Amino acid sequence: MPGKSFDPATERRNTPSCGLINRYEDIASASRSMLDAARRGDWDEVEQIEGKCRQLIDALKLAAATDTLSDHEKDRRMVLLRTILKDDAQMRMRAEPWLLDLESFLAGSHVAGKYGP
Repeated sequence: MPGKSFDPATERRNTPSCGLINRYEDIASASRSMLDAARRGDWDEVEQIEGKCRQLIDALKLAAATDTLSDHEKDRRMVLLRTILKDDAQMRMRAEPWLLDLESFLAGSHVAGKYGP
């Protein structure tokens, strides 16, 4: 939805008893919202959500100092982190399309260097 602002679960983010895994969920949700905004070309929205992500990550760091995850939550965290990394990679490709050109160039150079002049 164009122009829709991401608003993470503010009450949950600021509540000390918040489950640690919920903080990862909030970051993953923000990451997906950033990617959606990037797909729309709404870079102002991307920047706004990026600021909120920094706040969520700061809150996660504080919570991680005292909270722990169950084995099930650790597995879920890994799924969330992989999703966040995939979203980030897709967003970078949209924000910096020259990376695709560089990747193609390097792949071609590697093949040419290995098999020819």
